[in-house]
Amino acid sequence: MDVDAGCCSGCGSEFSGPDLAAERAATTGFLDTVHLPRIAGEPENERVVRPSLAILFRMAIGPRADYYAPRFLEYERIGRSFPSWNWAPLCAPGVWAIYRRLWLPGIAFALWPLLALAAFRFVELHLGDSSAVSFAVAGFLIWLFPGVVAALVANTLVYRRARRLVRNAEARTRRPDKAARWLSRRTGIAPTPAAFAGGAAILVALYVVLPSLQSAYTDQVVRSRVAEGLAAIQPLQRQIEEWFVARSPSDVPNFEAAETRPGAEYLEAVNVSLTNGRVRLALGPLIPELSGRSILLAPAMDRRRQVRWICIPVDIPARYLPQECRQG
Repeated sequence: MDVDAGCCSGCGSEFSGPDLAAERAATTGFLDTVHLPRIAGEPENERVVRPSLAILFRMAIGPRADYYAPRFLEYERIGRSFPSWNWAPLCAPGVWAIYRRLWLPGIAFALWPLLALAAFRFVELHLGDSSAVSFAVAGFLIWLFPGVVAALVANTLVYRRARRLVRNAEARTRRPDKAARWLSRRTGIAPTPAAFAGGAAILVALYVVLPSLQSAYTDQVVRSRVAEGLAAIQPLQRQIEEWFVARSPSDVPNFEAAETRPGAEYLEAVNVSLTNGRVRLALGPLIPELSGRSILLAPAMDRRRQVRWICIPVDIPARYLPQECRQG
């Protein structure tokens, strides 16, 4: 079937007699196909694609039809779509989906950063005390993951919409030219809603995502400083462990040992009880969120008669505690 001839069938007044009959035979309907010889190794039940689909898909797709149409014809040939890479939606999947009039995927991709942000705040406390790891996870959940998913399913989403439009056109008429005319009156893109979606995404990023990430970064800084303060007194803890086991007056811990170590500047005072070996750390003004609050480190003997330290925060929110204090 000659697609160009089929699209010119509206000019019937120019044909008469045998020519008119031949023209009508050339445009009998969408079910006309071209049967090509089977390639060696190709399944015998391989689908044969109607040539008119090339034009109809292009009309339904709109911009970038040269990119999408050959892929859609391949989907039709094998009878199914499959994941393939499309760079277009990687950076802004919600805006791209709305631009392509994929409303439900567009709404899902637009809401994803908010859901991912909630998920990040939930898992953040279990990521350790590294800022690099935390922000890598945040970037993956909020931006990279939805972008990669959208890039993999983009061709399938556009294909399903285009196929639905083509089927609607075919249901209205069996003539390719009229179906193409019907499709030409339906725009394949929605630039204005996409522009509004892009603006909304920017506002959400400025007023929701960025402040939340900034708050997460502040919490991370506090945790890091508290962890440095705890690391500064580790030599003192080792002395206390030896004294706790030996109970020798000559092995009384040196209370000033922690004052010169990195991280000691975050501690306002360190008090050690010679009765039970407990260490009380008073956090200083360099951690303004926790200034005046304390952490109690209590030694305990396990079954193997080894000292195990238990971290007991005093009126300190969990989001400010390093990993060892949340596990204590």
